[in-house]
Amino acid sequence: MCKYFTATDELAVETTHDMNPEHRGTRLMPGLMKAMVTIYEPADDAHPSLPTLREFLAKHTDPESGLVSYDFFGPTLRIDPAPFLQLPPEYLDYRVGPGSSFVTNEPLARSRSRPSGQSA
Repeated sequence: MCKYFTATDELAVETTHDMNPEHRGTRLMPGLMKAMVTIYEPADDAHPSLPTLREFLAKHTDPESGLVSYDFFGPTLRIDPAPFLQLPPEYLDYRVGPGSSFVTNEPLARSRSRPSGQSA
C-alpha cells in the first residue's frame, strides 16, 4: 500500500497552473502548489525508473535548510523530510514518486472567509 506525504502550508509556493491541459493556456489559475511524495511499498509494483527513498533524499536534501527540494513543472517545491525518516529503515529501499498538489486561490479564499468550525 502506498504512503503519501504532502508538504505543510508554510512550504506552499504561489504559482499559476494550467487547469485545462487539453487546450494549453486557456485556463491559467493562480493558487498554491505543495510538494507531494508517494512511497511505493514492494507490492505496489512501482516503475523501476523511480528512485529509492535513499536516492531521492541523497539527491534532493538541501544541506543548509535540511529540506527536500525538487523542481516540478516550473516551481521548486520543498517538503520536510522528518516524516520519511520516521519510517522503518526498509523504506529507504522503496521507490518514490515526487509530485505536487495544487489548489486555486478561489477555494482558498472561500475557506478563509468562513467562520471557524463551519464547513461547505
